[in-house]
Amino acid sequence: MKILTFPDERLLTPCEEVVSFDTELLDTLDSMWKIMKESHGIGLAANQVGIKLDMFVMDTPNGRMNFINPYISATSVERANMKEGCLSAPRESLIVPGRSKWVQVVYENEKGEHKSVVLHGIYAVCAQHEIEHLDGKSFMEHKSLLKTTRKALAKKWGLKK
Repeated sequence: MKILTFPDERLLTPCEEVVSFDTELLDTLDSMWKIMKESHGIGLAANQVGIKLDMFVMDTPNGRMNFINPYISATSVERANMKEGCLSAPRESLIVPGRSKWVQVVYENEKGEHKSVVLHGIYAVCAQHEIEHLDGKSFMEHKSLLKTTRKALAKKWGLKK
C-alpha cells in the first residue's frame, strides 16, 4: 500500500459505499492508519491508497477514528482560515477559505454502527478535506479558492482546470 499523488486519476474518482464490515475491512483500515502515521499525516482517505471505498482514518484528540460512509450533516458559519496540506500533494499547503470552523460528521464505525461527532479546528478541516477526497475532489480545486489560484495549482499538479 502506498500513497498516490496527483494527478493520479484514482484520486479524482468518487468512492463507493462500504457494505461489508468484515476482517478484510479492519485490515485495510489498519494498513491505512499505519501508512498515514508513517507519513506524518492526521487523515487519510481510502482512494489516496488506491482503494475505492467510502472511508477514511483520522488521528483525533480522542485517538484513532475510522469514518466509514461519512457525510457532513452540519457546519459552522465561522470559517477556519488555517493552512492545510495533503499527503497526495507533498509540500503543498494553502488556506481553503470555505472551510468551516466546526462540522458534524455522521458515519459508521468499523462495526457498522451509526455514529455522529462534532469536530473543531484542524480536525474539522481534516474531515472536510478527507470527505472531499472520497467524493473525488482535490483541496486544490476548491470553489472557495480564487480562480487564478485554482488554475496555477491545476497546472502545477496536472489537474483539470
